[in-house]
Amino acid sequence: METLDKLKILADSAKYDASCSSSGSNRKNKNNGIGNGSISGICHSWGADGRCISLLKILFSNCCIYDCKYCINRCTNSVKRATFTPREVADLTINFYKRNYIEGLFLSSAVIKSPDYTMELLIQTISILRNECQFNGYIHCKSIPGCSKELIDKLGTLVDRLSINIELPSNDSLKLLAPQKEKDGILNPMTYVSNGIKVNQMEKSKWKPSFVPARTNHTTNRRSHS
Repeated sequence: METLDKLKILADSAKYDASCSSSGSNRKNKNNGIGNGSISGICHSWGADGRCISLLKILFSNCCIYDCKYCINRCTNSVKRATFTPREVADLTINFYKRNYIEGLFLSSAVIKSPDYTMELLIQTISILRNECQFNGYIHCKSIPGCSKELIDKLGTLVDRLSINIELPSNDSLKLLAPQKEKDGILNPMTYVSNGIKVNQMEKSKWKPSFVPARTNHTTNRRSHS
């Protein structure tokens, strides 16, 4: 599959993530008008100084091992599937940045094979951007529920913001709608990231470079039913 075809699929799949999202509109351009509220791919966030930052918003993959009933990318749903390579995401980000389309990247992913395997792919992607491409722009990444603390540490030192979806509010609802996930797999990483940020603020020498310098945010998952 060509990279452009992957981009169309994985930008569209990312629009259901509520974090820094303008999803929900189906207003399309017509009659030679201006703007289009339904096309996915670029969203906006805000810097600490109030600047509006344009972000390439994509999933690394929508090929998920889980069957969460509320998620459009669940394994039993009939949708087009695609998976980037780390190099493809890095190249897209740099090429879009050089053309002044974006100032940063928002990257999340469905769970491929396992949480740790998926996190390693995200880390590899951001490492290429930071270390090979010398990209110092804004990067917001989603941590994968159930991954190891060591991988959160690695990703946290590469990105500006690290967030985690609060999938469902109770054990009962989680068992009903996302039986393959565990509550601790969601809440423990949230606590670990928050504690890491506090430690980073108190002991600057502990994290080199800084751990999640733009803080974190925990967002309720509002993915569309399909």
